[in-house]
Amino acid sequence: MVLITSSTEIARSPEQAKELMNFKRIPEWTQGFIKSITPQTPTSTQPKEGDVLTVVLEGATFSPIVLENSPNTFIWRGSLWGLFVGDHAFRFKPSALTPGGTTFVHEEEFSGPLAFLMSGMLAFGKGPEKGFEGFNLDFKREVEGRG
Repeated sequence: MVLITSSTEIARSPEQAKELMNFKRIPEWTQGFIKSITPQTPTSTQPKEGDVLTVVLEGATFSPIVLENSPNTFIWRGSLWGLFVGDHAFRFKPSALTPGGTTFVHEEEFSGPLAFLMSGMLAFGKGPEKGFEGFNLDFKREVEGRG
């Protein structure tokens, strides 16, 4: 199992931050590695557990399944034939550093027989951490600018 995690402090409540994580607007506020997140069943206002998404990343498009969409957490799971599984999460935690604010945690846990490949990428600085950090900073600017 390999965990990649990045976090940033946001000067808005977890509820406000989560509410502003509007997938339709992602292309408007970030030019980073996540290009778009679209529910394949657009009739629902918010994706729910079991829904399938279309996620467009820099260089890849895939269809993960939503594992959780709760007030403080959004998680999807993508898989490559079960050989490489990634649980991608956005977490909105009450901040211990910013009064009334949010610690926004962006992480992905890789498992499966080929997860070790991600360990090798991380060791050589080629993993997705920079993309996570860029997304987090863009999200922080969006939330604090709109809140």
